[in-house]
Amino acid sequence: MIREHIKKHDQLSLEIKLEFPASVDRRKKNNYFVNIYLFLPNALDVNKHSFTKQDFYNSLKTYIRLTTPPYSLQNIINGKNSPFAKLRESILSYVSSPDTDKKDDFELQVKRFCSIIGTALRRESNHILRAKNSDEQERVTNDYLASIKNIRSHFKELEKEINTQVGNGNAYDIYRFADEYQSLLVERSLFGLLDKLSRKKNGCAKECTNKLEGLVLEEMRYREERGYPSVAYTHRTNEDVLHRASRLKKFIESNLFLNTDTKKDGVIFEQIMFAMAAGLAMLFATAVAFASQMIYGNLTLPFFIALIISYMFKDRIKELVRIYFNKEHHKFFQDFKTSIYDQRAKKIGFLKESFQFIKHRHLAENIFTARNSMRSTEITKESMGEKIILYRNKIKIFYKKVKALNDFSGTTEILRLNIAHFTKNMDDPKKELFVRTKNGFKRSSARRSYHLNLILSYSNGKTDEIKLYKLIVDRNGINRIERIRNN
Repeated sequence: MIREHIKKHDQLSLEIKLEFPASVDRRKKNNYFVNIYLFLPNALDVNKHSFTKQDFYNSLKTYIRLTTPPYSLQNIINGKNSPFAKLRESILSYVSSPDTDKKDDFELQVKRFCSIIGTALRRESNHILRAKNSDEQERVTNDYLASIKNIRSHFKELEKEINTQVGNGNAYDIYRFADEYQSLLVERSLFGLLDKLSRKKNGCAKECTNKLEGLVLEEMRYREERGYPSVAYTHRTNEDVLHRASRLKKFIESNLFLNTDTKKDGVIFEQIMFAMAAGLAMLFATAVAFASQMIYGNLTLPFFIALIISYMFKDRIKELVRIYFNKEHHKFFQDFKTSIYDQRAKKIGFLKESFQFIKHRHLAENIFTARNSMRSTEITKESMGEKIILYRNKIKIFYKKVKALNDFSGTTEILRLNIAHFTKNMDDPKKELFVRTKNGFKRSSARRSYHLNLILSYSNGKTDEIKLYKLIVDRNGINRIERIRNN
């Protein structure tokens, strides 16, 4: 089933990551449907006039990428079909008889190997953070560090294999980029883990902290010895270090992100409908002209007035029919259709999306029930005046068309919505109030926040699932995101 991850991308942006798993039988088409409902308080003055369809799509960024298969750190190296085994096989094949196809496969396997490491590091870091006691934490941390060192050691050994081939400088550059990226990846993961452990109530044992910091220093020294430019120093801006890290990240993750081409959906049908509207209007005007001519004759004042009136109504009929078709268009077509291509420009699927404001009475019964379950602390009458945004999403992927997709576990769509338009009419985030004290009361202040309710409804055509979230927001942006358990 679809997996979702919702978090703050930055203070004013919400990120929704949707992972669409590939079906077991990859010969079948993979169809997924996602409806995202955003319920906005009426006080924000957000409606179809102040927040148009164009405003929404200007606030939304969409990325389509392949989903990295989940491996534990231990299984990345071990086994005949492990990522490392496939990488080494690709290198040996390229070294023995280099050609363009084998080089492309080598580059793909190197990038895929690095992406798998990144995903595994995040999973194992969360495992350490969930440790129930210090003994379990120390054991998991030791396994974590040992696995990282094992992976790095095996990858460094591959350099000997690549250096045996004369004239493969480009392949060697790819290896060095991946080596530097892995080192930075490990460093960033360790720093993130240390930061989260320091904020936990139980903290982290000193010995555990020292081991994590020790590996960070080891990776820093390694990059310095290798002459990699991604080493930060004191008394420097280190702008070039951040730029280098960003470029490496884009290079490695280029194997994941898919190419897209977006066009308006239903363009041909729309033009046919507009042509029919023009034809209907012309039919009315022509009928009035013929009737007037038969009744009043040619070149008479009544005939002239009838022609003017028919022209006036012709123009209005044409515009009203156009408005009607535009209004009904979303029932049959989405706003945009995005074709999805792999790195070799082969079409592997498409994405359709649409945006609209809807009313409470048009909510599906299960969505209406879910929304009511989120109102435990709200005044019902007030919440009924809220505005509802519906963003619909349909994605279809043809895995059987591209053999290389078999190395991945599915497709991921990343949606980043900037909510600045919703916050501009919010009150000052700090409000004065009076609090009770032992001797009476005193002036104080509290944070003034707004609740934006979010419902995700998704389906693979067979099973449906609903997830509920509450966004706590003030004029400065998103304070936190709360998951609400379904009853």
